Amino acid sequence: MTIRQGLGLAAASLLILLAAPAQYFGRQHDDVINFIASQSLSQGTYRLLTTPGLPLLTMTAPGFPLLLLPLALVFGEWVPAYQAFCCLILAASPWAVWLWLRKELEATQACLIALVFGSSPLVLSQSGTVMPEAAYTVLAILLIAALGRGRVRMAGGLLLALIQLRPAGISLLPAVLLKPLKDRRWKDAAWASGPAILGLLCWWTWTSRASGGVQEAQEFAVSYGGRPAAHLLTVAWDNARFYLSSWGSCHLPPGLATGPAALAMGAVLAGLVAAGMVRRLKTDPTDPGSLLLLGAFGMHGVWAWQYERYIACLLPWLLWAMAVFLKKRANAVLGVLLATQLVFHDHRFLGATSFSEPELARTYAWISGSGKAPPGLLASPMYVRDGWYTARPSIPLPDAEEAEGFAAKLRARRTGLVLWQSSLDIGVSGDESANLRHRLESAARHLDDPRFFTLVFEDPGEGSKVYALR
Repeated sequence: MTIRQGLGLAAASLLILLAAPAQYFGRQHDDVINFIASQSLSQGTYRLLTTPGLPLLTMTAPGFPLLLLPLALVFGEWVPAYQAFCCLILAASPWAVWLWLRKELEATQACLIALVFGSSPLVLSQSGTVMPEAAYTVLAILLIAALGRGRVRMAGGLLLALIQLRPAGISLLPAVLLKPLKDRRWKDAAWASGPAILGLLCWWTWTSRASGGVQEAQEFAVSYGGRPAAHLLTVAWDNARFYLSSWGSCHLPPGLATGPAALAMGAVLAGLVAAGMVRRLKTDPTDPGSLLLLGAFGMHGVWAWQYERYIACLLPWLLWAMAVFLKKRANAVLGVLLATQLVFHDHRFLGATSFSEPELARTYAWISGSGKAPPGLLASPMYVRDGWYTARPSIPLPDAEEAEGFAAKLRARRTGLVLWQSSLDIGVSGDESANLRHRLESAARHLDDPRFFTLVFEDPGEGSKVYALR
C-alpha cells in the first residue's frame, strides 16, 4: 500500500464517521427491533419486550442481535453505543474491500473501488444505522476470499453467520456450492453449506412453532397472494427500475438524480457489470463473485420489498465486475464515479438531513407528554418505532374487512390510540398496487368511520392523525 492509497482509505473511513448518524434511530423500523432483540437476549429471552404478552421475536433472525449482545450487556439501552458500533463496522468496510481486491485487480483499481464504495451516498446513508448490512458486507467479503483460497470449513462458518445476520444470505448458496459440486467434492460441499442449512432449519422450525411460519415466507405470501403469475414480472421490473435509478442517481447532479436520467445512468453501469460477469463466467463458470451477484439479482428480482441498503451490500462486487470488463480503462471510469458522487452528493451527509429527526416528532410529543392523549395501548403500522418514541406499549394494526371488526379487534387488545401517518413509505414494490398498500388503505377507511373512531389530534405538516376508540 502506498501512502496515497492509505490516506485515501483513511479519508473514506473518516467520511463515513462524519456522516453518522445519517438517519434517526428508528427510521428503518427494523433498527429498533434489532435493538430490542439484543435487550431481550441480555435478559435470557427472545421476545418483543415493548408489546403486551411479550410475543416471541420471530420477525428477525438472531444473528445481528447476538452481535449486539455485548453492547446490551455493557451499555444497556444507551442507543448511541449501538450507532457508534455499527458506524465503526461500516468505516472499516472500505479497508476490507481493498484487502480483498488487491489480489484480484491492479492496486490502483482496488483502491479506487474501495474509495467509490466508501464514499457512495448509498453507503453514507447507512452510517450509524443499527442494521446488519455493514457487518453482512464485511463477512461476505471474507466468504468470497475464503472460497478463493479453498478454505471450505471457514466458508461454511461464514455462510452460517451471514444467513443468520440476514436471510438474504441464502442467495450466497450458489457461490458456495457450485464449484465443489461441479468437481464432485461432496465432503467439501457438505462442510461449506451444512452448518448454514442446519442453522436455517433450526430457525425455520422454531419460528414455525412460535408463529406458524417464517416471517419472510409470510411476507412473500402477502405480496403474491391472490395475484396472477404475471405479478412476478411486475415486481421484477419495478425493482430493477428502483435499484438502477438509485445507483445511477449517485453520479448525477441533484437536478437529474431522479427520473429517466438516473435510470439511464444505472442501466449503463449495469451493462458494464453484466459484461464483466459474462467475461468472468466464460473463464470460470463457478466464479464466486459472479455467482454472488447472480444469486442476489434473482432474489431481489422477486422479493417485493425494495430499499437502497440492499444495493449498498452489493456495491463492492458491482464495481469489481465493472473493472473486470473495463480492464485498464477502469481507472478512468472509477475516477469519474468517485468524483461525481463526491461533488454532487457527499456534502449532504456532513450535516443535518431530512432524516436526522423523526418525521412525527411533534405527534410523538403530543402522545407522550401532552396529558391529553387517552390511556391504553398504541396501534400503528410502524408500531415498534412509534411505541419507542411515545413510551407506550404498542401493537400492529389488525387486518379486518369491515370497520366494526377492525375496531373490535383493537378494543379486545385494550387499545387506546391509533396513530396514522399519510404517505407512509413501506418500501414495497409496485407500491400503488401492492397487497400491503391495499391493507393500509383499508385501515385508513376504517379509521375515518365516526361510529368507531374519534380524531383527537392532527398535524398536517407531519401528515399524522391520532384516533381514539369510541
